[in-house]
Amino acid sequence: MRAKADEGAELTAAYREGLGLAAITVSGGEEGIRITAARDAGAVAAAESPQVRWWCRNAEDAVRIAAAAARKFRSESNSADAPAAAAGAAAAVLAAARRCNVALYSDADIGNEADKIAARIDAELRGQRAAGGLKAVNKAYRSYRLETSGRGERALLYDEWMRQYRANLVRRIAAALRRI
Repeated sequence: MRAKADEGAELTAAYREGLGLAAITVSGGEEGIRITAARDAGAVAAAESPQVRWWCRNAEDAVRIAAAAARKFRSESNSADAPAAAAGAAAAVLAAARRCNVALYSDADIGNEADKIAARIDAELRGQRAAGGLKAVNKAYRSYRLETSGRGERALLYDEWMRQYRANLVRRIAAALRRI
């Protein structure tokens, strides 16, 4: 069984994906501190782990902010101390976002919003279960199971399938919020 933290991370990733968020990261390596923007939230997960990361609702804004912050950081940075340099880079990102009037969200902000949506989904599913309203969901699982076993593949257990179903609901709700 999956740990609660893994499930929360998966729901948060689904929320970011649904909203189409872009990341702005401050990361450090052997070549020094870097400020980058990633249009694809999946690319951020595959990249080196950032020291600081924010999320932006518009990919073009993320690229613009990262470029402006990187220019400012390069022109003003004189610290050989990596933590101080990372703090300076983070300050440059926040200053660029303020100048551009663009809201940035932390991982915690995004996780909290995803948790709220997941809690609403869970409450609705509990209510539907109590009222016998999950027939369509259970029918979808049966269809999936029959199709999968018909191809000779192993079907997911109901709990795992339901976890993916919940993540897809979070993704779809976030995509609807993107249009608001």
